[in-house]
Amino acid sequence: MFFSNGIIKGAVEMIVLSALKENGQSYGYQLIKYIKSESSEIFEFGEGTLYPVLYKLEEKGFVKSFVKEAPSGKKRKYYKITNTGGKFLKDRKIEFGFFFKGLKNILSN
Repeated sequence: MFFSNGIIKGAVEMIVLSALKENGQSYGYQLIKYIKSESSEIFEFGEGTLYPVLYKLEEKGFVKSFVKEAPSGKKRKYYKITNTGGKFLKDRKIEFGFFFKGLKNILSN
């Protein structure tokens, strides 16, 4: 499904951090598949969406990247959530909870 930039912009970081928290260390394609699957195919991030978000999260100290050899022998860049990222995610979940409660109340009138 297509969402306007205004709607998705505030949630993308939280979606990626949540996927890393639940899925553990992951490389980009794993994250793309996981997010698509866990969102019942509502969120379909491409590489052009995911990687800029990961780079931004790494700059903020919310994720850490490292190179690791995959079972196939190919080297891949993996990402994992940091403690700082975990705290940010927890705070954002609370914030979004209040936001969606208010939004639901307004839209149901």
